[in-house]
Amino acid sequence: MAVQGGHIRRRRNLAEDAADHIRAAILSGDLKPGERIDQDAIAERLGVSRLPVREALIALDQEGLVNNIPRRGAFVASFSREDVIDHYQLFGQVAGLAAARAVVRMDDAEVAKLVDLNRRLSNTKDVAEQERLNHEFHRTINTACASQRILSMLGLLSRSLPMPYDKLPPEWLADAEQQHSDILDAFSRRDTLAAQRSMEQHISASGRHAVEVLDRLGFFASSDEQESA
Repeated sequence: MAVQGGHIRRRRNLAEDAADHIRAAILSGDLKPGERIDQDAIAERLGVSRLPVREALIALDQEGLVNNIPRRGAFVASFSREDVIDHYQLFGQVAGLAAARAVVRMDDAEVAKLVDLNRRLSNTKDVAEQERLNHEFHRTINTACASQRILSMLGLLSRSLPMPYDKLPPEWLADAEQQHSDILDAFSRRDTLAAQRSMEQHISASGRHAVEVLDRLGFFASSDEQESA
């Protein structure tokens, strides 16, 4: 096993692959809130039986992305802006706890690595590279917290976290750079409380940016229509 993305990476199976496929379709808007999920079509598209698709839908129900209704099937769960904000706040609280644990465990060389990652993030215009460096910045902190429970919870929350990097506004990067600088300042001072608060504020701010982008993409349109009906 290896640690990646702030959680323990285990050997993948067909159900996880199916869950990734369905999750991506939901978070990208290809599958709309309230839409029935065609299990046979997904199984055929992925070249698997219906069993791993059913297992995937059970897992996604637990994540809050899918509603499995007996004798009716699986449907995409409805999302509101508040749901997304709440998800990011929960993620921020757990990430903040990870930062508080990591700040007293990381040595000067590891903190210097964070500084370098943030510098490279600031200097690149390549969106894919920005995503990779941001991922590595947070992965380094999360791994250093050395808590299996925290890593597992971060993995669960991050899998269903709407974050359309390729559509985020330019100001997101500027905000992220400043917020990363605040986190780095706390790490350089070995200030546990400041590290925790800075991380929580950073993730919450990312959630607000994500909601703005999802609004522009019409992500909440179907949910709004259902609420007004």
